[in-house]
Amino acid sequence: MQVHRELPRIRKEGAELHLVGNGNRHFAQAFKEELKIVCPLYVDTKLDAYRALQMKRGLASTLGSLASWRNIARAMKAGFRQGTTQGDAWQLGGALVVLPGGQVVLRYTSQAAGDHPRVEVVLKALVARA
Repeated sequence: MQVHRELPRIRKEGAELHLVGNGNRHFAQAFKEELKIVCPLYVDTKLDAYRALQMKRGLASTLGSLASWRNIARAMKAGFRQGTTQGDAWQLGGALVVLPGGQVVLRYTSQAAGDHPRVEVVLKALVARA
């Protein structure tokens, strides 16, 4: 998901982007530098947030669907290559848009590797919150 590139649009809506990864802090720092991420990036080494949010995990969830392989092919066609796995390779993620006070206005759970919400969906949730 390239939502971090849309940070100016997200901030224009009065929001802030926070990322959560499952590697360790050293991997996270390298990831942040490599992708030039300028928003907060947290590390959940025990996968507590992923479990609490009931994010999918496992070989079948990650690579066991045609959608995963389509997403992998799409990423490769766009020039992305998988480097050394850092963190839990079988953990899928998702996206949340949470308002002040804790109201969740968007909850997206990835169903396959490379499954991310479209940036427009995230931005629409921010605009609709008012």
